[in-house]
Amino acid sequence: MKYFLKYLLFSLFIFSFVACSTSNPIPNEATDSTASYVDKAYLQTLDFKGKELIAVKIKGQYYYVLKSGKKISTLTYDGKADEFSDGLARTKVNGKIGFFNKNLEIVLKPIYDFAFPFHDGEAEICTGCQEKKTDGTSMLDGGTWKKINRDGLVIE
Repeated sequence: MKYFLKYLLFSLFIFSFVACSTSNPIPNEATDSTASYVDKAYLQTLDFKGKELIAVKIKGQYYYVLKSGKKISTLTYDGKADEFSDGLARTKVNGKIGFFNKNLEIVLKPIYDFAFPFHDGEAEICTGCQEKKTDGTSMLDGGTWKKINRDGLVIE
């Protein structure tokens, strides 16, 4: 009986270890603190149509999702997910805008109050500007506008 209990406990330990190791990968917080994943059951319902990356709307918010299930929220433009431009798209975290690549890795941290998409290796960014809504339209007011390159360095 004593050996049976040891065997049973050992089997339960091995089973729990295997079950935990087959779940979604845990993001490396040192390199990707914004990584999150869609639920496995939901992931199986998505049609990637032969693509590795698709845009999906989840609870009113657009996300880009990889086949692995990794997701990142993106801005919305004209009722659609922000498109990749020069290989980057925009995300908003804690009210600040940054840029991510097609591997859903943030390449420019969300530190800008506003940013236009990249075009020909440059993007216009604003620090200190605020959104003002009047008559159903939104405008940016104040702040300092500059241009940055894909490394986030100010070029103008």
